[in-house]
Formats: sequence, structure tokens, C-alpha cells
Amino acid sequence: MSRKISEIDKNLLQQTDLPEGITVHDIFKPPFRLYGFYKPLETGLLERGSRQIQADESINDGRMLLRNTAGGRVRFATNSKTVALCVKLPNRTVFSHMTQAAVCGFDMYAECDGANRHAKTFLPPADVTQLEYTNVFTFEEAKMRTLTINFPLYNDVTSLFIGLDEGADVEEASLYRNETPIVFYAGSITQGCSASRPGMCHTNILSRWLDSDILNLGLSGSDKGEPALARYIADLPMSAFVHGYGYNSPSIEYFEQTYYPFYKIIREKHPHIPILMVSCPVPITLKEGKRKDLLTRRREVTMNAYLKARREGDTNVWFVDGFAALGADGEEATIDGGHFTDLGYINMAKCLMPLLSRLLETEETV
Repeated sequence: MSRKISEIDKNLLQQTDLPEGITVHDIFKPPFRLYGFYKPLETGLLERGSRQIQADESINDGRMLLRNTAGGRVRFATNSKTVALCVKLPNRTVFSHMTQAAVCGFDMYAECDGANRHAKTFLPPADVTQLEYTNVFTFEEAKMRTLTINFPLYNDVTSLFIGLDEGADVEEASLYRNETPIVFYAGSITQGCSASRPGMCHTNILSRWLDSDILNLGLSGSDKGEPALARYIADLPMSAFVHGYGYNSPSIEYFEQTYYPFYKIIREKHPHIPILMVSCPVPITLKEGKRKDLLTRRREVTMNAYLKARREGDTNVWFVDGFAALGADGEEATIDGGHFTDLGYINMAKCLMPLLSRLLETEETV
């Protein structure tokens, strides 16, 4: 009789029963801190954008993806050996090119030797119809640790409760060195398609490397640069803006008409912050004919916007060449010639890291 592989390899088993002696905590209450969401303590919602902007019909239907929790995090410190997640999702989405860890799972990083190290990926059960699950991890030692738990990239989260050892100390995590978020706006690559797990999206990688809050406004297939969305983003607090819009604009003409005005709306509200103009981050070595021409023209639109901004006196706007973002790895860093594997996301983070690090250290921000 054939056996399930999880019966053969016990490492594939997931503990799904809440152990005895566990106290369940509400992440909306102190000392837990939520990041990457729109006013969660006021709304009670784990969403990246306000319900008002989600209802704005001048923005394409992709605005509803603001309910996906990409870039969302909860941070706290505890000496509990056990960390359990009790998760409720409104749906169990399945994509052929993404893991369930990225779509429906959470991953946890623990502060260790001055850096944040991956400790656990909390995985949903194999039954894809399951909308609620519990997953448990146990450290070998009980000592105070700062923990960061990243939320799913391509799903909504109805609720999350955290189980810790009864009587364990729970404290606020130390603040980020940069508590004012870096705001990222672009399409599916920024939202996290097809990272293997939430922490491997480049925005979350940069949050760890820079010790900075981030706000991920990646809208898969739906970044179209609408003025209403630009005005909404401009009203948000930010220490830097990564302007990656472009891949999903309907045409070159539309892109030319919307890209620079989008930048101007942000700049008028934030006159001093660094703004990074990032052209479409894709390898073009195997792109041919019309496809290659389209990507090259989009790059030129971004470059021309950057040069225009510089001519107009903006000394804190920067161009990042997306064609170079994947480095020598090219298509090897993608799953389908466009969307990134973890290698692609690491390369993208390495591409942005030196510039963001220097700008956030030396430039005046508001």
C-alpha cells in the first residue's frame, strides 16, 4: 500500500494542534505592533489601503488587492519557547506558480547576533479548502527575542492570534531605526509574485536590511498610475518613495501621460524625500521583436521623466535601471521570464539597498 510522503519524511509534518499551557494573544493590543497596514488600530482591519480608496471607481478594479496583506508585519519581543499562529482567511487562493507558503502562510524572523534570521514558516495544511489553521513552532531555548512575523503576499487575512507559553514575558519590540515607511508602488513583482514565502519579497528583505518600516502598495496586474491613487499615496507618511509603476500601463502613450504627473503629485506633498524612479525590472536578453521594443520604450519613458525632474531642479530624484536589477542571473532569477524567484528578489534588494541606505542616512526627510 502506498504511503503519503509526509508519513515517510517526518520533516514535512506540521504541528497543527495548540499545545496545552498556551495563552492566546490579540495582535491588535499592546505590546504587539502592526506595520504595513492602513491605521489598523482604528479600523480593526488588516488591509494596506483605506476602504475609501478601495471604493474609488476612478481606480481600476485592482484597488481591491489592497486587502491583500503583502508587506504586513507584526512585531513583539518574548522569551516564550513556543510561538503558535491561529489564522483565519476569507479564502484559500491557489496559483500554479506560487507556493502556499507565500499565498496563505506567514514567516517569522528572530533577532540574532544583531540581524534578523529566518526562524519558521507557518504553513497552511495541505487541504486547500481549509480557511482556518493553527501552526506551532518551538525554540530550543527560552530567552528574550525580538520577533517579526510577515503576513501572506497574495491573500486577505481575517484574523490572526498568537499563542505563547503561559506566563512568558511579552514586550514591545524595539522601534525600527527608520519608523517612517518607505512606500513602494508598482505591480505584481512588488506585491511579491512569485517569492517562495513572504519574507523573500524584496520589500520585506529591505525592511530587514535597512531596519526600516515599509509600505508595500504593489497591485498585481493593476498599477496604472491613476491620479486619485497618486493623491491618496501622497497623503501618506513616507521617508522615501519607490516609483515602480509602469509594467501594467495599458499603452506607451498612457504611460507617458501618467508617469510624470504621478511623480509630481507625490513630490508636491513631499518636497524633500528621496524618490526612486525604477524602470520595469525584467531581463530582456531573450525578449524579441515587439516585446523587447515595448520594454525598452517603457524604460525610456521612466528615464525621460527622471531627466525632466532633474532639469526642473529636483536634486533628490534617482533613476534605477530595471534592466540591470537582476544582474548576470537574468532569466535564471525568474520563474516565467518576468516574475522573480527568490534569487530575483535578493538581486532586486541588492540593487536598491546601497542607494536607499545612503539616502536615508544623509538626506533630509519629512
